[in-house]
Amino acid sequence: MTWYGAAAGQRGLVLVVSLLVLLVLGLIATTVARTNLLQLHMAGNGEARIAALQQSLAAVDAVLAGGVSVLPISGGLGYRTCLPGSPNVACNERTVVLAPAALPATGQLDVAVTRVAPLLGNMPVMSEEGASSAVHFRVAKFEIAVAYLAAGQDAGRAALVQGVLVRLPYSHQSGGGTP
Repeated sequence: MTWYGAAAGQRGLVLVVSLLVLLVLGLIATTVARTNLLQLHMAGNGEARIAALQQSLAAVDAVLAGGVSVLPISGGLGYRTCLPGSPNVACNERTVVLAPAALPATGQLDVAVTRVAPLLGNMPVMSEEGASSAVHFRVAKFEIAVAYLAAGQDAGRAALVQGVLVRLPYSHQSGGGTP
């Protein structure tokens, strides 16, 4: 007759418990790996977004570096000038020229400069008593809209609009003359 002791019956139970512990550790390791991969994707997306925003800001700076000649002062409200290679924007003219250093090597850049209301505005200065001759000048308001879409999968994308006030020469304040 074969007699089994208490210790002999527990050998299989230890195997089952160790397999369950191994399964739990495997699930934890898989979860940690997926979390790390997600964090890497999020960091890459943040980096691409910041790079696209920097490219857009560089384009706005390049437009402003072109001076008043880039801005459509003689155009009416809603008059829009754009970059020659901006097919996604409806424009009156495509005369905005950027420095070659401001153009992206890859991706799509849309730039539009639009005259906005009012046609002639007052300069935002301190009160008339404290200001010098600033109350005698008028300004034209413009919006510089830039949209940049980087080339490639999961690439950055940015769109921004910056307002600009331009002090008009005296000839424009009375309604006559050209800039």
